[in-house]
Amino acid sequence: MEVKIVEIGEDFVKLILKGEEHTYLNLLQHYLVEDEDVVVARYNISHPLVGEPQLYVRTNGKNPLEAIKRANEKIIEACNTLIEQI
Repeated sequence: MEVKIVEIGEDFVKLILKGEEHTYLNLLQHYLVEDEDVVVARYNISHPLVGEPQLYVRTNGKNPLEAIKRANEKIIEACNTLIEQI
């Protein structure tokens, strides 16, 4: 995955996540929305074949990159739990 910051501010970030699709982005959005610091978390893939996935996260004043990091840590934890159950 290649991550490119398109726009960043104190409480928002807009990223392009090359090489990702709905599977990861939907999961990431799910965990971001669960975070009490996140106000908005959405993604868009403009075209299914050639569109570059964009992720937008706005927080209530906290660092949006930290919110993304926490969400990814929860994804890792969920995957590890699943692997242990198999």
